[in-house]
Amino acid sequence: MVVDGLEVWALTRDTDLRAALTDRRFRRNWRHWTALTSGEVPEDHPVAAMVHLDNMLTADGDEHRRLRGLISQAFTRARIAALRPAVEAIARGLLDGLAAEPGPVDLKAHYAYPLSMAVFGALFGIGEADHDRIRQMVTVAFSTAPPEQVRAMRAEVTAYLDELIATKQDEPGEDVVSALLRAREQGDRLGDAELRDTLWLLLTAGFETTASALVNAIAALLDRPDQMTAVQGGLLELPAVVEESLRQASSVAALPFLFAAEDITIAGRTIATGEPVLLAYLAANRDTAHYGRDAEEFDATRRRPRHLGLGHGPHICLGAALARLELQIGLAALVARFPDLRRTKAPPPVASVFIHSPAGLPVHLTATARVETGSTP
Repeated sequence: MVVDGLEVWALTRDTDLRAALTDRRFRRNWRHWTALTSGEVPEDHPVAAMVHLDNMLTADGDEHRRLRGLISQAFTRARIAALRPAVEAIARGLLDGLAAEPGPVDLKAHYAYPLSMAVFGALFGIGEADHDRIRQMVTVAFSTAPPEQVRAMRAEVTAYLDELIATKQDEPGEDVVSALLRAREQGDRLGDAELRDTLWLLLTAGFETTASALVNAIAALLDRPDQMTAVQGGLLELPAVVEESLRQASSVAALPFLFAAEDITIAGRTIATGEPVLLAYLAANRDTAHYGRDAEEFDATRRRPRHLGLGHGPHICLGAALARLELQIGLAALVARFPDLRRTKAPPPVASVFIHSPAGLPVHLTATARVETGSTP
């Protein structure tokens, strides 16, 4: 498979991908990528820039466990549960704003993104004034931008993170960034570059994927009015809708990379030492051999095997519980407030190998719903 000019292997079947994610012969660390370390692939290549970092996603073994242990304190079951009232209030406030808007509204721009960014900001102690700046950087990171734009983005990221770290050192709070800084001061081995790369990982993973997942779930229900009606009538539970949308419309289409630490044979093909393997989550989640002949269809009424929408193995998504919470609340509030949503058109997909989502989701809201001001469940 060719990804932005790079020839890479791709794991597109559930069984192969699931096995590779727990196979110790594969490594996450970019230092195992022969073409990168030899200079054949430049560090400012758009895809290389995504992995040429030292953080939890690019670490293996003990280093991965150490970094994950530091960050996991922010995602305890109690902390996520405590966020529920805040997420519900944010959703209600955003829907109140939509009700006052004339004409069609873009649910991606004016609901999914603001909801996800607000929750992310509350958890990480990042104010609304920084939201657009962060979104612009993350958009470039997930795109196939030219090298000069990638270099500019990386410089902007470094400058922003240095500002954020300095601010939290002067005015620490109860947020995740402050917690990482306290852990560092208490003796945890977290160098300057490692701290910045860890924060960058949290920024890139913290809102884009969840916002896109919410858009995908809404779009799936709009495309299946029978299932939308079932949700509104209480015949179809939202957790089932969320899980099916995470499978059939996974917002993370693919992620780079696993690297072969030795020659590895999969399905009769040999991946040579040092070669990169793309993790094709969306394709694997639609694998007909695993999920049935209708695997490409959204059907929340069916029971499916466990999906890969939030990863698998040691690097399974640390924020999975928070993502599910946001998706369920975001859907519940929207469906209750605007029961007669209608698409206006189908925008093109986001221009990205890695993110699967429409560029927007313009809809018509009902006249009745626009004048309602009551709270949602």
